[in-house]
Amino acid sequence: MVFRGSITRLASAKPFKLPLVISDEISHALSTKSQAVVSLESTIITHGLPFPQNLEMAQEVEHTIRKNGAIPATCAFLNGKPHIGLSSSQLTSLAESKHANKVSRRDVGYVMANGQNGGTTIASTMILSSMAGIKVFATGGLGGVHRDGQFTMDVSADLTELGRTPVTVVCAGPKSILDIGLTLEYLETQGVFVGTYSKDSKSVDIPGFYAKESGFKSPYVFSTYAEAANIIHNQNNVMNLQSGSILCIPPSEKTALPSEMISKIILEANEEAKTSGISGKELTPFLLGRIAKVTEGKSVKSNIELVLNNARAATEIAKELLNIEKDEQPVSFQPTSNIMKSTSTHSSNRKRDNPTLHNPKKEVPDIVNTLIIGSIALDSISKISEPLKLNDSNPGSTTSSLGGVAYNVSNACNLGLQSPSCETGNITTSRLITILSDDLAGKAIIEQLLERNIDITGILTSSQDVGNSAQYTSIHRGNGDLVVACADMSIVEHESFTAHILKQIERSQPKQIVIDCNLSPECTSSIFGYLRDNNLKCKVIIEPTSGPKSKRIGQIHSSGLQTFPNSTISLITPTIAELHQIHESFGNRGLFDDYDNWFPLLDSLGVDSTFRSKLEISKENVIKDGLKLGYLQQAFQILPYIPNILLKLGSKGVLSLTLSTSIDDYKSLPTTSKYSPSFIVTTSSGRIMDDSQKRLGISIQYFPIPTESKNIEIENVTGAGDSFLGYLVSRLSASNSQLDEGTFLDSEIGSVEQEWFKWESIYKAQVAAGESIKCMESISEELKNI
Repeated sequence: MVFRGSITRLASAKPFKLPLVISDEISHALSTKSQAVVSLESTIITHGLPFPQNLEMAQEVEHTIRKNGAIPATCAFLNGKPHIGLSSSQLTSLAESKHANKVSRRDVGYVMANGQNGGTTIASTMILSSMAGIKVFATGGLGGVHRDGQFTMDVSADLTELGRTPVTVVCAGPKSILDIGLTLEYLETQGVFVGTYSKDSKSVDIPGFYAKESGFKSPYVFSTYAEAANIIHNQNNVMNLQSGSILCIPPSEKTALPSEMISKIILEANEEAKTSGISGKELTPFLLGRIAKVTEGKSVKSNIELVLNNARAATEIAKELLNIEKDEQPVSFQPTSNIMKSTSTHSSNRKRDNPTLHNPKKEVPDIVNTLIIGSIALDSISKISEPLKLNDSNPGSTTSSLGGVAYNVSNACNLGLQSPSCETGNITTSRLITILSDDLAGKAIIEQLLERNIDITGILTSSQDVGNSAQYTSIHRGNGDLVVACADMSIVEHESFTAHILKQIERSQPKQIVIDCNLSPECTSSIFGYLRDNNLKCKVIIEPTSGPKSKRIGQIHSSGLQTFPNSTISLITPTIAELHQIHESFGNRGLFDDYDNWFPLLDSLGVDSTFRSKLEISKENVIKDGLKLGYLQQAFQILPYIPNILLKLGSKGVLSLTLSTSIDDYKSLPTTSKYSPSFIVTTSSGRIMDDSQKRLGISIQYFPIPTESKNIEIENVTGAGDSFLGYLVSRLSASNSQLDEGTFLDSEIGSVEQEWFKWESIYKAQVAAGESIKCMESISEELKNI
């Protein structure tokens, strides 16, 4: 999303405009003061470490900030545009870049004018942070006055920036290669507050980056993060001093290197630099490289640990500062920032206000039962008529149609709502929420939607630089099996889409939300944050989309991945391969190391040796395969976070795994329904819930392929999973009206009718998948007749 900021620094100064590309997650947090934000520089990515270590470090720092309760705002220049907050793909692209510039204040105009990529230094990160309203910034070490700087005038631009930009830099002190004494003198002249964190002493050395001691006393000492936040508040909010602060966090005993050793290496390296004529901006990389070589990489490892340590401290300080600001009224003479959202919607329906970031205009609610959020695309599906020949042209046929996971699910849902099994006296509706570019493909998609009388009011059509409208191209064998496909869905990761989604949720007040994993983890996290902050109780269903993209579920912000009964996600519908990727992403995130919440809950579900023995002696092939391939064990571990999993087994059917708060009710559940599962297996020794005497547990239900879907002629498998989910969602929408007990995604069995409704829904959703497999279109029109 592009924000144009009108920033006034002095009463006599003319306002200037600069396009800041701020992620929606960050802009929402800043405007609502719902969460602290911590800025990060990017020269450590572009110039500090080689790929992939730089990417791993950047991801770990961002994760550290999130884990400790704030939002990371990595700053960088991408194609000449200043970005605050990078998506996963942007972070990777920046880390891989071999030609990124090092951007300080002097370089900003040049980089923008030439559309270049650049890593931000401390100075330029401070500039961007200040414009966006971010007040705390974490980095490694501070730039300063180089040794012999009184003769060479080699002084970092970071110091002058600190004298004129009100952003607090949390660091490990000036880099050891500098003249720390002269650096402190220069900072004093610039009026920059310098303080060092210490619990034990009122008089400590300012740290020397790698070393805890520098030989120079810190001008000030603070003993708590709350004290540091109070200093910042009084300096910049109360007194409106337009200067920054430096808060130094000494390295831990484990991380710090001996100061004597570092000093000796630096002295020798400086002499070598003089002899070799190395100076200016080449000097710092040379000295740091020499230190890394002599310490055999220990300095690099120490550097990374310092950044992580500083990020943790900065997060706590930013949180404390936000708490102070929430309790204080803003002073009247603070600088103003009239940052406006740049949006584009359909002009054919209604004129929309261009809302300000800080005072969004509420829309009149337009109640919709289900929102389906994600991608819409132009699909081109080719079918090879002869044996496939790689690296050659193959005769065949090609059909074009609308596609994309969210569109397919939405289409299947709408058709399902017309089916006899979803008939209800109440109106149940769904709406597609997606984004298009104002290009040829986007216009063609809108035209086709209008021809089909499909609601387009949830679609954002943007003339901004959002990329191409999504397109999907696939090649199939004669029997319909997929050979290869290319999915260009990056448009749904654009920042402007998140704000549009949140506006649509506010407008629609849905009971169900379906999300496809083409959305970025940051976007999904913002959706979850909005639901939480506005206390919207709706069921969230995630379609994993593909193996690689299913990993994004494990990358959602930790507040959206809480354990039951605080789960945000109600249901996922993965294949075996997707379940494996989700499980792996949860493991990498450390979600299975949560011994305070996850482990006690898993332990209380009755997945014990008795239950495992029960599974191991089962004669059911699906159970045997599940244990052998590991998908049962993986599902059990995920259920505490996502209490409903419908595992798609391809030609073998569907396995339903549910975290139940009334597991004993399955013993008396009649199975005379013609849609009943082939078998039901439950745990039997789960914890009894204190308030209701109900027992916690896991239910496993198996639904083989329906008789009417067997031995069908396969034309196209592309839309099978989308048809399954779309029809299932239509049944969920109907259950809001047809069942007094609510949907079958609730953890407790409310009645026999509720569970039978679930069985019928899964059975008919499989029939829907079979109908779509039989036709070349991704979604069959026959769904409305099921």
